[in-house]
Amino acid sequence: MKTYFLFFSAIFFTISGIAQSGFETREIAILPDSNLSISGTTNINDFECDFNTLYFKNESFKVYYTENGNVLHFKNSILPLENANFDCGNRKINKDFHELLKTKKHPKILLKLKKIDMNGGENALVTINFNIAGVNKDYKFPVDINKDKQLCFDGKIQLNIKDFNLEAPSKIFGLIVLHEEIEINFNLNIQT
Repeated sequence: MKTYFLFFSAIFFTISGIAQSGFETREIAILPDSNLSISGTTNINDFECDFNTLYFKNESFKVYYTENGNVLHFKNSILPLENANFDCGNRKINKDFHELLKTKKHPKILLKLKKIDMNGGENALVTINFNIAGVNKDYKFPVDINKDKQLCFDGKIQLNIKDFNLEAPSKIFGLIVLHEEIEINFNLNIQT
């Protein structure tokens, strides 16, 4: 079970700076066959913006953590996701997506891992701080952990764009409206 903690924690986060005293260190790689996307709906249709996971191809990530029973606590564990690495499949939708995220001023989404609490078996409850367009908000959500030839972590979380002071750009005089709920989906494969 401890192995699952270590592998999962290393999926999302890279650490800047020097390791904290009293913290364990683990290094892993996110495999390019992983998936990460943001999806949502408008009053007219659905959209999905896929993150180019080839960004992780030659990257390894260090995670610093302490363990307390079935709970791992993390410090300075941040994964920056460049907004430019998201593709919505259409140049116009990409432009709207970057306008929504205020990419010119805030070119990255920052994910800070705070805690992983194992519920038992293949389930865990994760606490992550999302920094989107300069606004921070903590979310707790469940993930499934599967082990085949490599470790795979599946999950999704729903966010409200209003939580990050985001407003969708108005299109066609307000006739196209983005719904406030968006969903982040991930299926991440890792190796140590």
